[in-house]
Amino acid sequence: MRAPKGRRYSVTPSSRHERRDDRRHTPASAESVAFLLLAGVAVGLGFGAGVDWLFGTFPVFVVVGVFAGFALALYAVYLETKE
Repeated sequence: MRAPKGRRYSVTPSSRHERRDDRRHTPASAESVAFLLLAGVAVGLGFGAGVDWLFGTFPVFVVVGVFAGFALALYAVYLETKE
């Protein structure tokens, strides 16, 4: 396919694409966010299960640990992704 006579096509980016942020979102950043969330929940679950094992109150601290781990993981994701 040829360009019409007298017209030339450019392959350079337009001006709206020239101002891009230097930090590009890569799959590695999505993986790190997923890892932070999973690790936060797992650590909270493990900590809660350990406290429940010590005191003999099975579901109480597991639930608290999971929610606390998730909240801390969300805060870690916020710190990781803020600009």
